[in-house]
Amino acid sequence: MRWNRAVAPVAGVAPVAPVAPVAPVAPVAPGWLGLALVLVGALTGPAGAAAQRVPAPRRAAGAHARARAGAQARAGTPTLAALSDTARALHLLQRATFGARPRDLTGVLREGRAAWLDRQLHPERIDDSALDVRLRDFPAAAMTVADLYRTYPPPAALKRLAAAGAAADSMAGTPDSAARRTLRRRLGLQGPARMVGEFVGARLARAVYSERQLQEVMTDFWFNHFNVFVGKGADRYLVARYEQEAIRPYVFGRFEDMLKATASHPAMLFYLDNWTSAVPDTTAPQYMRRQEQLRRFAALTPEEQQALVRAGRISPAQLVRLRQVVGRQRQRKPGINENYARELMELHTLGVDGGYTQRDVIAVARAFTGWTITRPRLGPNAPPDADVRFVFRPELHDRGEKVVLGTPLRPGRGIEDGLDVLHLLATSPATAHHIARELVERFVRDTPDSAMVERIATVFLDTGGDLRAVTRALFTDPGFADPRTADTKVKTPLEVVASALRVSHADMAGGPSRGVIQALRTLGELPYGYSFPTGYPAASADWVNSGALLNRMNFALALTAGRLDHVRVDPAAFANPVGDGATAGDPVHALAAAFLPGRDTRRLEAAVRADLARQPGLDARVRLVRAAGLILGSPDFQMH
Repeated sequence: MRWNRAVAPVAGVAPVAPVAPVAPVAPVAPGWLGLALVLVGALTGPAGAAAQRVPAPRRAAGAHARARAGAQARAGTPTLAALSDTARALHLLQRATFGARPRDLTGVLREGRAAWLDRQLHPERIDDSALDVRLRDFPAAAMTVADLYRTYPPPAALKRLAAAGAAADSMAGTPDSAARRTLRRRLGLQGPARMVGEFVGARLARAVYSERQLQEVMTDFWFNHFNVFVGKGADRYLVARYEQEAIRPYVFGRFEDMLKATASHPAMLFYLDNWTSAVPDTTAPQYMRRQEQLRRFAALTPEEQQALVRAGRISPAQLVRLRQVVGRQRQRKPGINENYARELMELHTLGVDGGYTQRDVIAVARAFTGWTITRPRLGPNAPPDADVRFVFRPELHDRGEKVVLGTPLRPGRGIEDGLDVLHLLATSPATAHHIARELVERFVRDTPDSAMVERIATVFLDTGGDLRAVTRALFTDPGFADPRTADTKVKTPLEVVASALRVSHADMAGGPSRGVIQALRTLGELPYGYSFPTGYPAASADWVNSGALLNRMNFALALTAGRLDHVRVDPAAFANPVGDGATAGDPVHALAAAFLPGRDTRRLEAAVRADLARQPGLDARVRLVRAAGLILGSPDFQMH
């Protein structure tokens, strides 16, 4: 499959103005740029980080592994013989949550790391009702696909809706965006941009406010592993259901079950084009009847087709659908599509070095012919129970004999071919090794230790892909507790934004924040917005360059200064006198302790005080806001 390597904008999310400057807060002092550049140099070395804001696909990241390893060696590693209990608790929280707050650290130390981890591995035991209340601000995330099409119709559906009613005059000719906005207001509807914004808002609210933190962290990991792109056609309306139906319920279940759920979900079938993959059995009665009906319809003139509607033989929505099907058949002939088969083996299971060949790709593609969906889009007049659903069409399935990785699939079968392929791949040692390596890279170190990868892979195989057991093994492995892994990974943009909102106790209310969405886009990790099947990368070097770090600083300053819509932060709430001795009553120390609990922040505090000393004219409130922003935007906060 050939992928366009230029990152596409996220369709359905309207452009918004950049986050406004944080006035009257002064520009970041040159010293902070120096700290950022030191961090860049430590993590990327002379080769430098990628110039683009959005990183290259993970598939290309392997070429930089040696450079990253050398850079990390030059940067140095912790010299402690072993992590203290506090440091180990903090390390667990930093990697297994979207941000460690002082109360989280206190809770883990009181409960014990093992007990905390066990509780998080059983999210059904954790009350998350407070999150449920917040999710009401994002109703689109809980709607059915049919309701989404009715409430947030795409421009083409909006035009058809207008043509059927009294609002047709608003859409005369070729409507521009202003005309569409006017019509939506008249009809009480909203656009797809609002819908996608609510999807992103709900994802972020879960990351910030959920008590089931490990579930949300693992949902983010597995969504990237089985990535789909919100900007591709119908997936705009399917992506939220995909996460809720095929990812989140399985993060502590069996890997094979998640693999089946993603393989059969309309979002994945549409994203990787498998819904069009077919080898029609032209002798099947169903196929012959369907083709005859389409041929008879295509032979009618447009006036004769409209007469069928007037006679009540078909509905206006069926007329549109039939014209679309006929148009697609004229443009292309049915055939095998290898996109899903290739990504299934290369990304989802075996890995690029998993031992498969092009013959295996073709055989797997043949096994998944007939795995399709009821319809790729729903019109605004769809019945209330309409939905985009997976369906297996035996008349489109290749019934011939196939051989996958040396295993024969006997001829004459149907959906069993695909299910057997999924089982074969899910239980392969190559899959166990590939999954283990990705987990270690994401949660432990950018250059995975081979011995740790083997231990995690063994647990995967021994438990039949039990992801609860695999996740427990990951966070309790001696390699995870190695002091050389602490504070060595750079947070991804989503982790930076979520952790800043989380530790500052930001109140997000009233719907999605355009400012936060714009910040995520600028930083390069808008949820659901990665067009490549690899998903967003996990390696630090993919996210680090001087421009990216300054963008992170600007976001932090905008957050603490209250410049983000629908987000409220009060830095004064963290500036109460804390500490002892020389730091008692020091608001800078109080902020550092609140935002970076359990960390040695003396050097950071000195840098913040020096910055404030260079600007004696700032009033107390602005100084507090600036100090909070500098700490959240500092290199210290970017590491975990």
